[in-house]
Amino acid sequence: MVLQNTYRGFLYRQLFTTPPLITSSTVSLVGQTGIVTGSNTGLGYYASSQLLDLGLSRLVLAIRDTAKGEKARSSLLATWKESNPGSSSKNQPQVEVWPVDLTDYTSIIDFANRVRDTPNLLVNFIILNAGVARFGFEALPNGNELTVQTNWISTALMAITLRPILQAQYTRAKRTATNGNNPQPPVLSIVGSEVAQWAVFKERKIAASDPHTSVLAVLNDQKKFNPGDRYYTSKLLLTLFFREFVDRLPSAKNDVVVNLVNPGFCYGSELHRSLTGPLGAVFGGMKRAIGRSTEVGARTLVHGAVVAGRETHGCYLSDEKVAPWMDFVITSKGEQGAREMWKELGEELSGVIDIDVVMEQTGV
Repeated sequence: MVLQNTYRGFLYRQLFTTPPLITSSTVSLVGQTGIVTGSNTGLGYYASSQLLDLGLSRLVLAIRDTAKGEKARSSLLATWKESNPGSSSKNQPQVEVWPVDLTDYTSIIDFANRVRDTPNLLVNFIILNAGVARFGFEALPNGNELTVQTNWISTALMAITLRPILQAQYTRAKRTATNGNNPQPPVLSIVGSEVAQWAVFKERKIAASDPHTSVLAVLNDQKKFNPGDRYYTSKLLLTLFFREFVDRLPSAKNDVVVNLVNPGFCYGSELHRSLTGPLGAVFGGMKRAIGRSTEVGARTLVHGAVVAGRETHGCYLSDEKVAPWMDFVITSKGEQGAREMWKELGEELSGVIDIDVVMEQTGV
């Protein structure tokens, strides 16, 4: 991995490394079901399109705005039909739009319950892709800042609640399999980012100096908001969560493959749509100069979900390869920070679930 976790390496890979497209000549998803969050635009949309090209039989677009979801659904099916002229309607993939709002805990739990309770559903993979980048402070009704809520807390809640459901479905499928046709272990692939390497994360230092406050409280303080660092820090928090999440899985009774995927810096997505004016124009130009297209970046999501196997469990993937972790997360301070943030996450979600209890669920 060329100069991983350095600016030089980042620029080199952006300019000279192109993750290969996965094709139906090597991977077939016929008969499989997948879920992709944030799939009405950008990386999630193009990943969904590529998954359908691989023969995916059933795709759930997990989207906050169902009207936009239906528009994406129509577009994806139209593209599929263009790529498969002459195919009969019975061969058309089943594409569904399921609502989930990552700013609403009730919506997340309802979504997880729907995955659990839908009859005869066997989900082969889930890509947790939804995310935001805001350069202005935006507080939600629950008091949390939007970027932190979406990219860290709610993505963590999705992973924690969906993992035992995947395990339960897989366990049932194994029990009913005939003629040795055992299903492949399900995959829970989370979209991270290399920018976690460069997070300042001053909020942890501020909280450490005051025994009466928490990191989340500092993150939610508008006076301490750093617009240039917030997205980076949200992705660092997600990475710290991921490592602690994997460490706490019931390893003897967990078959779900969990990995963290870096798609690279991409243009064509709506991730930075809140950045407008002259600064937005400059940033947009930079994305065009060094960014990958969303179609290319989406290849890494597809790889993490349907190509990367058991050997990537608990790993960070970049350019479709297992990559070194960011410097901070593997230090003693980083490991301590992961434990601290797990505790804060549990406290934040205590009115919704007991995360330690759910983590012990084996799906048996």
